[in-house]
Amino acid sequence: MNQTQLSAIIEKARTDGSDTLDLSREELESLPPEIGSLTGLVELDLSGNQLTELPSEIGKLTGLTRLNVRNNQLTALPPEIGNLVNLKGLFVQVNQLTELPAEIVCFTQLTRLNASNNHLKLLPPEIGALIGLTWLYLPDNGLTELPPEIGRLENLTDFYLQGNNLETLPPEIGKLTDLAELHLDKNELIELPPEIGNLTSLTVLYLRENKLTAVPPEIAGLTSLNWLYLGGNGLTTLPPEIGDLTGLTGLYVENNQLTGLPTQIGNLTNLIWLYLEGNRLADLPAGLQHLTHLIQLSLRSNLLTDLPLEICELTDLVFVDLAFNKLTSLPQEIGKLIALNELHLNDNQLATLPLEIGDLVELIDLFVSNNRLIRVPETMGNMTSLERLYLSDNLLTELPSEMDHLVSHDIVLLSGNPLSN
Repeated sequence: MNQTQLSAIIEKARTDGSDTLDLSREELESLPPEIGSLTGLVELDLSGNQLTELPSEIGKLTGLTRLNVRNNQLTALPPEIGNLVNLKGLFVQVNQLTELPAEIVCFTQLTRLNASNNHLKLLPPEIGALIGLTWLYLPDNGLTELPPEIGRLENLTDFYLQGNNLETLPPEIGKLTDLAELHLDKNELIELPPEIGNLTSLTVLYLRENKLTAVPPEIAGLTSLNWLYLGGNGLTTLPPEIGDLTGLTGLYVENNQLTGLPTQIGNLTNLIWLYLEGNRLADLPAGLQHLTHLIQLSLRSNLLTDLPLEICELTDLVFVDLAFNKLTSLPQEIGKLIALNELHLNDNQLATLPLEIGDLVELIDLFVSNNRLIRVPETMGNMTSLERLYLSDNLLTELPSEMDHLVSHDIVLLSGNPLSN
């Protein structure tokens, strides 16, 4: 759109008394000062253009409640933007902003601010004036710290900070007691302040891919928490207080350095998803049989030499991953897991499988490659739901005739066994 066409659109919007104007994806490189004549505008969409700046006249649009300038090339916002005191939504993501202007102090009506994918290193202390904010989205910037004034945003329910360079959180974070979601993945956090335990409304906490070596005991205060993501840190243990989070349905602690788990993990009786792969667990604590709602369990890439019988009591399990451990056998009680659809046993040291594995008639995928199997039980012929059976790279010289129907349907992968030579 050229400037003549743009001026005509602005003039028509003025004469029509329009309250909304959509100029998105028009390849605009600049806005004329006439934009300031549209004093009746309530919503202005300038997203997806090539704007490098906004004219000062933008400050005349004092009736605006929504301003969308995402996906442009803005390097700064003009100070006059502070005149937009009625703004409720400001969307400036995917630009080249290095700071937010101090004039945001005037945005006391703002409820949603998205400034993700910019080059912000710091937030101005004036951020604390945005007391109406419920949703603050700041991922993929270069933030190294948060100002203490962040604690004034007491109406905030959703706070997104993933993909920054935060090493610590200010203790004032504990004042955000209405927070329901806190996203801190992919930062540089080395510790959490004890005040994190004050976030009693928090339902989701993302802390993946940081540098945490411990979780503070104050985490017990997160009594509303449903989802806790701790993967990709340097945790060697979890605090016993983890057992106080009885509302948890998902616990993800993959790719850490856990050598053990507290027995209190058995208190998490509402858990549905438990992911512990990529740790150093050689055994599991007693009490796991209380996790009766568990549907998915991953213990992949640990140091387990046997499967605790308690796991065989979790009859709601649909997915179990025990690959890349040091298992030499399975208990016959594994046959109790009759709801299983997917079972990963590959890359262990199994020489045999128990007859009772044939009771897992709901299994769709069974992976037992790269073990030491010299035979498999004929009861595996009962697994009529199987669609994939991986037995490659074992020591099998034959299969029982009861499995002929599985072989004939190309369900069984047998490469790397003596019988396939």
